[in-house]
Amino acid sequence: MNKWTEKMRRRRRQRKRSRWLDATTEEGRKAQGAAAFAAIRRLYCESLPLWRTCSRGFCRRHHCCGGDGPACLRRTWPLMPQELQEQAWESVRRGGPRQIPAATKRERDLRGFPPTNFVLSGVIEPRAAPPSLAAVML
Repeated sequence: MNKWTEKMRRRRRQRKRSRWLDATTEEGRKAQGAAAFAAIRRLYCESLPLWRTCSRGFCRRHHCCGGDGPACLRRTWPLMPQELQEQAWESVRRGGPRQIPAATKRERDLRGFPPTNFVLSGVIEPRAAPPSLAAVML
């Protein structure tokens, strides 16, 4: 065998490995959780008509979100009627409009959680007390 076929065999073996083999480490679990949250947010962006309220002409013309989907989702979620929010949740549970299966078990489990965990994350951030008050509270 020549060197080229040996390299190709090694590459083929490496491709079959899972992306989430490092999920046993703390950093791997954090990366897997972040990827699951991002995938679920994308499903919510696909399931909701965010393009109707967008100020970008591209989104309105193409009937899809072409910009920062999570920011649009955070902005428009409180304005959506409750029935539409529940329909989007059911759609995400099934894999969105394209019926995409979950990439990992963690993502599959997270799809059953309420949508506010994914949609409004990052909106309400705990604020630190001013330094002068922090000393008084201790």
